[in-house]
Amino acid sequence: MANAKDASSLALRRLQRFIAPKKESAKAVRDIRLGLDRISRVVPEVQQWQGVHVGGTNGKGSICAFLSGLFTLGGIGYGRFVSPAFPHKHNAVTINGKYVNPRVYEVEADNVRNTYQRLLQGWQLAAAEDPGPLSPFELETATAFRIFNRTGVPYGIVEVGMGGATDATNAMRRKGVTVISKIDLDHQEYLGRTLEQIAKVKAGIMRPGVPCIVDYTNEKSVIRVLREHANSIGTQISLSWKAEPLLSTLDNDRWKLEDYQKQNLLCAALAFRHLFPLKPINLDRLLETEPYLPGRLEWVGIDKLTDDQYKAPVLVDAAHNPLGVQALARYVDTNLRSEDAPITWVIGFSSSSTKPFDQMIKTLVRPQDNVAFVEFDQQSNEPPPTPAAHGQEVLRTVISSNEQVYQGEPNLRDALHWAASKAGAGRLVITGSLYLVRDFYMLDGVHRFRGETRTQQPNSSQLWRLDKLRNERALTQEEHQEFKQAKWLLHESKLNNAMDKIKGTNKVPRSASKKNSQIKASLNAADDPAGLIKLRNIARRHRYQLRGYRIAIRSIGNDIDQETQAGGELNSEILSKLREDAELLKAQADKHYHALEDLLDRFRDHPDAPKIFGPRLEETLLGKSYAGSEESPFNAPTELDVKEGPAESENEEALSSQKGHEPTTDKPAVARDFWGRPIKQPPVEP
Repeated sequence: MANAKDASSLALRRLQRFIAPKKESAKAVRDIRLGLDRISRVVPEVQQWQGVHVGGTNGKGSICAFLSGLFTLGGIGYGRFVSPAFPHKHNAVTINGKYVNPRVYEVEADNVRNTYQRLLQGWQLAAAEDPGPLSPFELETATAFRIFNRTGVPYGIVEVGMGGATDATNAMRRKGVTVISKIDLDHQEYLGRTLEQIAKVKAGIMRPGVPCIVDYTNEKSVIRVLREHANSIGTQISLSWKAEPLLSTLDNDRWKLEDYQKQNLLCAALAFRHLFPLKPINLDRLLETEPYLPGRLEWVGIDKLTDDQYKAPVLVDAAHNPLGVQALARYVDTNLRSEDAPITWVIGFSSSSTKPFDQMIKTLVRPQDNVAFVEFDQQSNEPPPTPAAHGQEVLRTVISSNEQVYQGEPNLRDALHWAASKAGAGRLVITGSLYLVRDFYMLDGVHRFRGETRTQQPNSSQLWRLDKLRNERALTQEEHQEFKQAKWLLHESKLNNAMDKIKGTNKVPRSASKKNSQIKASLNAADDPAGLIKLRNIARRHRYQLRGYRIAIRSIGNDIDQETQAGGELNSEILSKLREDAELLKAQADKHYHALEDLLDRFRDHPDAPKIFGPRLEETLLGKSYAGSEESPFNAPTELDVKEGPAESENEEALSSQKGHEPTTDKPAVARDFWGRPIKQPPVEP
């Protein structure tokens, strides 16, 4: 045990323990308002996706991650919403395995805020009460639901934030299956003081006729409460042991899963089986995809962060409640401890009036261990960290020497450097609040070995929004970079689609393309008995292709001129290849030109063409630019055209008289066809 402490030093630390929370009193007030009145007014009235709702105390985030992997392997589109999000708000939402683009998230969050502000005015007038603004979690939940609707995913995997019945995520309108993981004491100030009371609240996510999967390792009293609630609303629970046959094919010697990981896996597999009874489930393939959330029993490199002081991987696990701490302690004792060799810990918890922090610390730490108790950087609507002075005071009743306790500033970076120097060749573990894990992953020099989730690239709608925004104000540097990226991706998309057609690798199956063509043909046939609309579409295609080939040929010519002027070799491989390509393009251009001319002749001679397309045939068929161009066949002179046509109106005759010319009344009028061209008259016999 620790030696006797200096009285003045101990008094100072105890004083800091009580002063530190008061410094953060403004931040410590969290906006947690349970209930569905506010959020039910801003979530979309029509929920286009079916929900998979996952509640519980421990493991619900991991169950969501396992479900995401199963959906991916099954080729099923999905969105996922978990909390808390880190390092940024948009990281709470993934669409088909990718984080939603941050700009999309911001736009949808603004839409939720604006919608609620409009509703709030009418609400205040009608009820003569002020319900207040949306809570931060209500805003995040409504934003996620809107993004699911917008992206058109058929399923949404949603993690409960806190509790169940009155949690914002329970505003979900359609559910396909619900899941309740292991239930333990947590958030008692909001949910109840006993396991049974907490279970009753968490059972509120059930829906009539919707199956509910329950972790069978829950206490019997918890399962009894869940079953009674299910019977009362007209549904039933399925205990997760029913999925155990799926574990028989799992290579556990390879994966070495902990017991609680197996239970989470069973819950996810059974929920997936309820949704898709005929879909195969291969748990080995699932685990190969590393379907884990960050900071869940994860090995991470910090050699760059510690300037090569510590080169071995460190274990990161967000064990933030008694159940999680017990599971981590078992893993460390079984897999990391070697006789009396010390474990070096970096620990940081969030403050709570109901969590037994002293007991949690004593569950993890042994007398020979080294410990740095730190504080995470508290952000808006987050709980304050447990003061480091309090953690140090508890540690001195556990460890053997004061030298084994970190005494410096309680920030994560400094503490990690101290821990790296103390650990030597021993093991180093980082644990505690999810907010601490978030701060750790945001440090420069942290290297994750698991594959990181990518973020969705900006799309055409974001390009339009940013283009509109830059006409209103100067873009920020981040917005400018995203604008450039969106433009490049749009360019790449167009070229890649064209190249896919050239290579024969276009994503639309030939059978589907042929079927679509047949459907269009049958529709056109009903409205186009003469077949002219079909011919018009073919003519427009030839015109479009002809124009494109001409542009391409001119572009090649410009490139060759610039290369030549810059001193490039005329016979170089690139220039020779460009000339060959230009010859091929010219041949294709000629082909489309002659095909277009043939079609225009067919239109000219067809008796029904004037009725359908009107007198300005070339404009109707091919656009004004073609009709007014020199290449238009209608502008080409023929032997029937006359250089000086007769005045065809009284205005023209009057104009001729004003100019000193006699009106030409002795010449017969020239007959013209529907298109205004002179008609060649048969010779008059003498």
